[in-house]
Amino acid sequence: MSQPETAHRTRLNRADRRQQLLDVARTLIEEQGADAVTLALVAEKAGVSKPVAYDHFETRTGLLLALLDDADRHYEGIARARIAAAPETVEAISEIVAEAYIACALEAGPAAAALTAAIEANGAARDVGRASRDLHAKQFAEAFAPVLPEGDARTHLIFIGLVAAANTLCAELTAGRITEQAATETLTHLLTTSVAPLVP
Repeated sequence: MSQPETAHRTRLNRADRRQQLLDVARTLIEEQGADAVTLALVAEKAGVSKPVAYDHFETRTGLLLALLDDADRHYEGIARARIAAAPETVEAISEIVAEAYIACALEAGPAAAALTAAIEANGAARDVGRASRDLHAKQFAEAFAPVLPEGDARTHLIFIGLVAAANTLCAELTAGRITEQAATETLTHLLTTSVAPLVP
């Protein structure tokens, strides 16, 4: 008589388990939409108990915010490495920032737009959504710091506007209404023409 098969759950350390749960949640958002995603469903699909998911994120809002933070960190990692090796010109920096931002949106796929919509609709998370926007504006400002003068009060508002434009292009891209090339070239143009007048 053959021995019955025993299901084995892979034991992950805390950081790897958290990343697994985020990856599962991102896939569920892409497949079913953000409204359908709960911590219980994420736990089920990840093959863990509900308390494990709640231990990592506490609430559904916490999960959404963790997904947003994960996306922010991913973009920042890609952009920083390339900018460090780039020529210090507005054109070169604009191209790198645009390519990194659009590439991250494309990698995230429709889940990115669904996640953004869910956060905007969640009253408890709106402040964090604005914080994410401000973070991207700060990242843009840091990228262009080598060519911009210090203390120009206009830069923060300009970069907030550019982040909004970048997010709109990303939404159009993930919806299939524009191509990656069109999104990247348009964002590069917007960055270049907006930043160039600020350079002394």
